[in-house]
Amino acid sequence: MSYESKFFKELSLPNRDHVIHVLLMSLLKHNGYIKEFGSGNQEFVDELADSLGLSKHQRSFLMQTIVRKEGRLKTFPAWHRLLFRSADTAAKEKLLAHPKDTLKLTGRREWMLTEKGIDEALRLSKIPIKQKQELPVLTYEVQKIKEKLEKAERIENYNPIDTSKKSKIISRESLIRKRGFRQAIVQAYHCRCCVCGLKLSSPNSLTWEVEAAHIVPNRFHGKDDIWNGIALCHFHHWSFDVGWFTLRQDFTMEVNEHIDTIPSDYGCVGSFDVLRQTLKPNQCIRLPENKAVFPHENSLLWHRKNIYLNSI
Repeated sequence: MSYESKFFKELSLPNRDHVIHVLLMSLLKHNGYIKEFGSGNQEFVDELADSLGLSKHQRSFLMQTIVRKEGRLKTFPAWHRLLFRSADTAAKEKLLAHPKDTLKLTGRREWMLTEKGIDEALRLSKIPIKQKQELPVLTYEVQKIKEKLEKAERIENYNPIDTSKKSKIISRESLIRKRGFRQAIVQAYHCRCCVCGLKLSSPNSLTWEVEAAHIVPNRFHGKDDIWNGIALCHFHHWSFDVGWFTLRQDFTMEVNEHIDTIPSDYGCVGSFDVLRQTLKPNQCIRLPENKAVFPHENSLLWHRKNIYLNSI
């Protein structure tokens, strides 16, 4: 038995598999990633300890080891060592991306779920796997797509239509790309609807009300590019898709003239007229801070010609 294993056993610390399971489930609540342990991340470490039911003694007991390269004695909590060993094992099993890998991808040292890891976390949390597409949880593979979308050089003659989408075969790669698209759009707009500003998550923080809306819709083979997307709440996503409003080149709203002809009790929640009060002609939408990810004028032009004008 190793020096570390001896201490872990004497302290009655949980086994490594148990720690990995709790770690994976906790990462679901933290959008799929957390800072490297020991990097100002004590709150998360304490959260895990609470989930594992660790006593004060188990959390604080110190062990020592010699740092051979530096020839010095290092003292640290045994519980922290177990946590690191468990995360490292999870990384070797492809359940997590190691901080050295996320550093290359994002410039930050983080433990991040992989696609294999999120599937296992959903299984352990008894969450249906089909919900994965709607969760605001990053995985290493999704982060790769998100980084690519955000850093792509803006194309002047951009074509928002993807003819390859005509295939009805849904691949694993296409599903990951859709999640990357959703993450990139929602985060660019800070999880707010660009029309009404609504920002709301579920009580368990696992889902956001806001959606990543395609300007050229999926049914017309719109691309999963950041220039073909805007963040909209459910109501304004539907309103945009059916042509109640469109966006001009300067990102101001043009509202369908039929809004003045519908019955007065349509589009209302109680006494509040949601439709007319939130769709205001000439009002500019809330845009991302980064101009490079603004909706592309070609996408907006397509929507005006093919959705909006056809609804008048």
